Amino acid sequence: MKSIFLPLTEPLGLIWLFMLIGVGFHLWRRQWRSAAWLGIPTALLFVLGSTPLVHALVANAERPYASALRSQTSALRSPSSAILVLGGGYYPSEHDLYGFALGSGASRILTGLELAKEGRATNLVLGGSVPLPGTDEVTSAKVQNWVTSLGVRGITVTNLGLCRNTFEEALAFKPLMQSNQWTSVLLVTSALHMPRSIALFRKQGLAVEPVACDFHAYGTPKPGFCIFPSYANFELWALYTHEKIGWLVYKLRGWI
Repeated sequence: MKSIFLPLTEPLGLIWLFMLIGVGFHLWRRQWRSAAWLGIPTALLFVLGSTPLVHALVANAERPYASALRSQTSALRSPSSAILVLGGGYYPSEHDLYGFALGSGASRILTGLELAKEGRATNLVLGGSVPLPGTDEVTSAKVQNWVTSLGVRGITVTNLGLCRNTFEEALAFKPLMQSNQWTSVLLVTSALHMPRSIALFRKQGLAVEPVACDFHAYGTPKPGFCIFPSYANFELWALYTHEKIGWLVYKLRGWI
Protein backbone atom coordinates (compact mmCIF):
# COMPACT_ATOMS: atom_id res chain seq x y z
CA MET A 1 0.00 0.00 0.00
CA LYS A 2 2.84 2.35 0.84
CA SER A 3 4.36 1.97 -2.67
CA ILE A 4 1.07 3.03 -4.25
CA PHE A 5 1.27 6.46 -2.65
CA LEU A 6 5.05 6.82 -3.03
CA PRO A 7 4.75 8.90 -6.28
CA LEU A 8 2.88 11.52 -4.24
CA THR A 9 6.19 12.37 -2.59
CA GLU A 10 7.39 13.51 -6.03
CA PRO A 11 6.25 16.87 -7.44
CA LEU A 12 4.90 15.17 -10.58
CA GLY A 13 2.57 12.83 -8.71
CA LEU A 14 1.27 15.61 -6.48
CA ILE A 15 0.70 17.99 -9.41
CA TRP A 16 -1.18 15.25 -11.27
CA LEU A 17 -3.42 14.67 -8.26
CA PHE A 18 -4.31 18.38 -8.13
CA MET A 19 -4.98 18.30 -11.90
CA LEU A 20 -7.30 15.33 -11.43
CA ILE A 21 -9.14 17.15 -8.64
CA GLY A 22 -9.43 20.15 -10.96
CA VAL A 23 -10.98 18.00 -13.70
CA GLY A 24 -13.47 16.63 -11.20
CA PHE A 25 -14.30 20.15 -10.02
CA HIS A 26 -15.00 21.35 -13.59
CA LEU A 27 -17.16 18.30 -14.26
CA TRP A 28 -19.11 18.93 -11.06
CA ARG A 29 -19.66 22.53 -12.18
CA ARG A 30 -20.61 21.23 -15.65
CA GLN A 31 -17.85 23.28 -17.22
CA TRP A 32 -17.30 20.76 -19.99
CA ARG A 33 -14.83 22.72 -22.08
CA SER A 34 -12.58 23.54 -19.13
CA ALA A 35 -12.78 19.92 -17.98
CA ALA A 36 -11.71 18.74 -21.44
CA TRP A 37 -8.76 21.14 -21.69
CA LEU A 38 -7.46 20.09 -18.29
CA GLY A 39 -8.44 16.46 -18.77
CA ILE A 40 -6.31 15.91 -21.89
CA PRO A 41 -2.91 16.60 -20.23
CA THR A 42 -4.11 14.80 -17.09
CA ALA A 43 -4.91 11.70 -19.13
CA LEU A 44 -1.60 11.96 -21.02
CA LEU A 45 0.37 12.13 -17.78
CA PHE A 46 -1.54 9.10 -16.53
CA VAL A 47 -0.86 7.00 -19.65
CA LEU A 48 2.86 7.82 -19.75
CA GLY A 49 3.50 7.83 -16.02
CA SER A 50 1.20 5.17 -14.58
CA THR A 51 1.00 2.41 -17.19
CA PRO A 52 3.77 0.06 -18.46
CA LEU A 53 3.57 1.67 -21.93
CA VAL A 54 6.88 3.57 -21.78
CA HIS A 55 8.72 0.59 -20.29
CA ALA A 56 7.42 -1.58 -23.14
CA LEU A 57 8.51 0.94 -25.80
CA VAL A 58 12.04 1.18 -24.40
CA ALA A 59 12.31 -2.59 -23.94
CA ASN A 60 11.28 -3.13 -27.57
CA ALA A 61 13.95 -0.68 -28.75
CA GLU A 62 16.64 -2.37 -26.63
CA ARG A 63 15.70 -5.98 -27.42
CA PRO A 64 17.74 -6.43 -30.66
CA TYR A 65 20.99 -5.57 -28.88
CA ALA A 66 20.60 -8.01 -26.02
CA SER A 67 21.34 -10.90 -28.38
CA ALA A 68 24.20 -8.90 -29.88
CA LEU A 69 25.75 -8.58 -26.44
CA ARG A 70 25.48 -12.31 -25.77
CA SER A 71 26.99 -13.19 -29.14
CA GLN A 72 29.92 -10.82 -28.61
CA THR A 73 30.74 -12.05 -25.14
CA SER A 74 30.41 -15.75 -25.90
CA ALA A 75 31.12 -16.37 -29.57
CA LEU A 76 33.90 -13.89 -30.27
CA ARG A 77 37.17 -15.84 -30.32
CA SER A 78 39.86 -13.72 -31.98
CA PRO A 79 40.68 -10.32 -30.40
CA SER A 80 39.48 -7.15 -32.08
CA SER A 81 41.76 -4.24 -32.84
CA ALA A 82 40.16 -1.87 -30.36
CA ILE A 83 37.33 -1.31 -27.92
CA LEU A 84 35.62 2.06 -28.27
CA VAL A 85 33.53 3.18 -25.29
CA LEU A 86 31.40 6.15 -26.24
CA GLY A 87 31.30 9.09 -23.86
CA GLY A 88 28.70 9.46 -21.14
CA GLY A 89 28.21 7.89 -17.77
CA TYR A 90 30.44 10.35 -15.93
CA TYR A 91 30.68 14.04 -15.22
CA PRO A 92 33.33 16.38 -13.79
CA SER A 93 33.40 16.64 -9.99
CA GLU A 94 36.41 18.41 -8.52
CA HIS A 95 35.81 17.16 -4.98
CA ASP A 96 35.58 13.49 -5.95
CA LEU A 97 38.71 11.39 -5.52
CA TYR A 98 39.52 11.09 -9.24
CA GLY A 99 38.05 14.40 -10.37
CA PHE A 100 34.93 12.84 -11.84
CA ALA A 101 31.83 11.00 -10.68
CA LEU A 102 29.86 8.20 -12.29
CA GLY A 103 26.30 8.78 -13.42
CA SER A 104 23.65 7.16 -15.58
CA GLY A 105 25.32 5.14 -18.31
CA ALA A 106 28.40 4.29 -16.24
CA SER A 107 28.03 0.64 -17.25
CA ARG A 108 29.56 1.71 -20.60
CA ILE A 109 32.91 2.12 -18.83
CA LEU A 110 32.47 -1.07 -16.82
CA THR A 111 31.61 -3.04 -19.96
CA GLY A 112 34.64 -1.68 -21.81
CA LEU A 113 36.87 -2.55 -18.85
CA GLU A 114 35.52 -6.08 -18.68
CA LEU A 115 36.10 -6.61 -22.40
CA ALA A 116 39.67 -5.35 -21.94
CA LYS A 117 40.24 -7.69 -18.99
CA GLU A 118 38.99 -10.60 -21.11
CA GLY A 119 41.59 -9.75 -23.76
CA ARG A 120 39.06 -8.80 -26.42
CA ALA A 121 41.41 -6.10 -27.75
CA THR A 122 44.75 -4.47 -27.00
CA ASN A 123 43.45 -0.91 -27.32
CA LEU A 124 40.77 0.76 -25.22
CA VAL A 125 39.54 4.10 -26.53
CA LEU A 126 37.34 6.26 -24.32
CA GLY A 127 34.90 8.59 -26.00
CA GLY A 128 35.18 12.34 -26.01
CA SER A 129 33.77 14.87 -23.58
CA VAL A 130 33.63 18.59 -22.87
CA PRO A 131 36.44 20.41 -21.03
CA LEU A 132 36.60 20.59 -17.27
CA PRO A 133 35.45 23.99 -15.91
CA GLY A 134 38.19 26.60 -16.29
CA THR A 135 40.68 24.23 -17.98
CA ASP A 136 41.48 22.71 -21.36
CA GLU A 137 41.45 19.17 -19.95
CA VAL A 138 38.51 16.96 -20.88
CA THR A 139 36.70 14.79 -18.34
CA SER A 140 37.50 11.64 -20.31
CA ALA A 141 41.19 12.28 -19.58
CA LYS A 142 40.40 11.94 -15.88
CA VAL A 143 38.59 8.69 -16.61
CA GLN A 144 41.59 7.54 -18.66
CA ASN A 145 43.91 8.19 -15.72
CA TRP A 146 41.67 6.13 -13.47
CA VAL A 147 41.42 3.24 -15.94
CA THR A 148 45.20 3.25 -16.39
CA SER A 149 45.70 3.18 -12.61
CA LEU A 150 43.79 -0.11 -12.46
CA GLY A 151 46.73 -1.79 -14.16
CA VAL A 152 44.89 -3.90 -16.73
CA ARG A 153 47.67 -5.75 -18.52
CA GLY A 154 48.22 -5.70 -22.26
CA ILE A 155 45.92 -2.76 -22.93
CA THR A 156 46.69 0.75 -24.22
CA VAL A 157 44.21 3.38 -23.06
CA THR A 158 43.48 6.66 -24.83
CA ASN A 159 40.57 9.06 -25.33
CA LEU A 160 39.03 11.02 -28.18
CA GLY A 161 39.49 14.42 -26.58
CA LEU A 162 37.04 17.26 -27.04
CA CYS A 163 33.72 15.98 -28.50
CA ARG A 164 30.32 17.52 -27.97
CA ASN A 165 28.24 14.67 -29.40
CA THR A 166 28.40 11.21 -30.97
CA PHE A 167 28.91 12.64 -34.45
CA GLU A 168 32.10 14.40 -33.34
CA GLU A 169 33.22 11.16 -31.67
CA ALA A 170 32.87 9.35 -35.00
CA LEU A 171 34.87 12.08 -36.76
CA ALA A 172 37.59 11.95 -34.08
CA PHE A 173 37.81 8.17 -34.13
CA LYS A 174 38.09 7.80 -37.93
CA PRO A 175 41.70 9.10 -38.33
CA LEU A 176 42.72 7.18 -35.21
CA MET A 177 41.38 3.95 -36.66
CA GLN A 178 42.91 4.59 -40.06
CA SER A 179 46.37 5.60 -38.77
CA ASN A 180 46.57 2.50 -36.57
CA GLN A 181 45.12 0.28 -39.32
CA TRP A 182 42.52 -1.15 -37.00
CA THR A 183 40.26 -3.53 -38.86
CA SER A 184 37.73 -4.49 -36.19
CA VAL A 185 36.31 -2.37 -33.39
CA LEU A 186 33.91 -3.24 -30.58
CA LEU A 187 31.54 -0.31 -30.10
CA VAL A 188 30.29 -0.02 -26.53
CA THR A 189 27.35 2.22 -25.70
CA SER A 190 23.87 2.15 -24.20
CA ALA A 191 21.42 -0.19 -25.92
CA LEU A 192 18.97 2.63 -26.58
CA HIS A 193 21.74 4.74 -28.12
CA MET A 194 23.15 1.92 -30.26
CA PRO A 195 21.09 2.31 -33.49
CA ARG A 196 22.12 5.95 -33.96
CA SER A 197 25.73 5.19 -33.02
CA ILE A 198 26.10 2.33 -35.49
CA ALA A 199 24.55 4.40 -38.26
CA LEU A 200 26.95 7.28 -37.56
CA PHE A 201 30.09 5.16 -37.65
CA ARG A 202 29.08 3.17 -40.69
CA LYS A 203 28.23 6.43 -42.49
CA GLN A 204 31.90 7.33 -41.96
CA GLY A 205 32.90 3.99 -43.49
CA LEU A 206 34.00 2.51 -40.13
CA ALA A 207 33.33 -1.14 -39.42
CA VAL A 208 32.12 -1.55 -35.84
CA GLU A 209 30.53 -4.41 -33.92
CA PRO A 210 27.94 -3.48 -31.28
CA VAL A 211 28.34 -4.42 -27.64
CA ALA A 212 25.34 -2.93 -25.88
CA CYS A 213 24.98 -2.20 -22.18
CA ASP A 214 23.03 0.10 -19.86
CA PHE A 215 19.68 -1.60 -20.52
CA HIS A 216 16.93 0.50 -18.96
CA ALA A 217 13.93 -1.74 -19.63
CA TYR A 218 14.69 -4.98 -21.48
CA GLY A 219 15.65 -7.60 -18.93
CA THR A 220 14.89 -5.31 -15.99
CA PRO A 221 11.97 -5.68 -13.52
CA LYS A 222 8.71 -4.71 -15.17
CA PRO A 223 6.86 -1.94 -13.33
CA GLY A 224 3.34 -2.63 -12.20
CA PHE A 225 0.34 -0.40 -12.64
CA CYS A 226 0.13 2.58 -10.28
CA ILE A 227 -2.68 5.09 -10.21
CA PHE A 228 -0.27 7.97 -9.59
CA PRO A 229 2.26 8.86 -12.36
CA SER A 230 5.86 8.05 -11.50
CA TYR A 231 8.85 10.26 -12.33
CA ALA A 232 10.87 7.14 -13.24
CA ASN A 233 8.58 6.49 -16.20
CA PHE A 234 9.17 10.00 -17.48
CA GLU A 235 12.92 9.53 -17.19
CA LEU A 236 12.53 6.54 -19.51
CA TRP A 237 10.30 8.59 -21.79
CA ALA A 238 12.93 11.35 -21.96
CA LEU A 239 15.62 8.83 -22.97
CA TYR A 240 13.34 7.29 -25.58
CA THR A 241 12.28 10.58 -27.18
CA HIS A 242 15.87 11.87 -27.04
CA GLU A 243 16.98 9.02 -29.28
CA LYS A 244 14.03 9.31 -31.64
CA ILE A 245 14.47 13.05 -32.07
CA GLY A 246 18.25 12.61 -32.25
CA TRP A 247 17.86 10.13 -35.09
CA LEU A 248 15.63 12.57 -37.01
CA VAL A 249 18.03 15.49 -36.49
CA TYR A 250 21.06 13.43 -37.55
CA LYS A 251 19.15 12.19 -40.59
CA LEU A 252 18.19 15.72 -41.64
CA ARG A 253 21.83 16.82 -41.26
CA GLY A 254 23.03 13.92 -43.39
CA TRP A 255 25.09 12.40 -40.59
CA ILE A 256 23.42 9.02 -40.87
